[in-house]
Amino acid sequence: MKFRNKRVVVTGGAAGIGKDIVAGFIHEGAFVHALDFDTEMLHRLRTEKRFTGGRLCCHLCNVANEQDVIRVVGEIITEGAVDVLINNAGINHSPLPVPQTSAVDWQRILTNNLSPIHLVSKAIIPNMPQGTIINIASILGLTGGRSCSAYSASKGGVIALTKSMALDHAPTIRVNCICPGAVSTQMFEEYVKRCDDPVTETKRIVEAIPLKRLGTVRDITKAVLFLASDDAAWITGANLVVDGGDTL
Repeated sequence: MKFRNKRVVVTGGAAGIGKDIVAGFIHEGAFVHALDFDTEMLHRLRTEKRFTGGRLCCHLCNVANEQDVIRVVGEIITEGAVDVLINNAGINHSPLPVPQTSAVDWQRILTNNLSPIHLVSKAIIPNMPQGTIINIASILGLTGGRSCSAYSASKGGVIALTKSMALDHAPTIRVNCICPGAVSTQMFEEYVKRCDDPVTETKRIVEAIPLKRLGTVRDITKAVLFLASDDAAWITGANLVVDGGDTL
């Protein structure tokens, strides 16, 4: 078990990629704090059989709200220092070009995709004498994407922020970033449902990927576990693309 008794914080930990990351760390022996703003999903996570072994603590938290973050991180650090922080929380509710993106939606997406990394890291880093932080971005932060201006901008910001954090907190804290491609999650399903022909759009996306399949949450979790482990001890400021070759 690579993370035996390590203390891990995962934001957006109640569903999708975040939930699988939580499961991955618990399987490797960690104690995990899952933060999420969805009460129902947190309840499901807490009561799921594979998470009932005493190694999971669920926290209702809006990670884009500073006071909420301060309150929850204060509870977490009373038990000791955090070893690993996974900044995973994010949204993509308004995928539109710039002219159709309202100022409200623009601010909402940037606030929910960038501010949580700032706020949670700000609260935890002073209580992390050494450890590792992994920020979850997207390949759209590298390539951009049609009708996805605010989301692409926010994820590009995550990549740049990762590099600055890596410089600021070396040598005691490693900070890296993962850019997933098209992963089979609820967010992906919501995207294709908005298309005129979801089946055709899904087929188009898969055909464009050299490895000819969508990613799975486990594909991303494995990358996270690698970067958080001692196997990546000389890696910081990196951006690991996990996309089946989609950006080639």
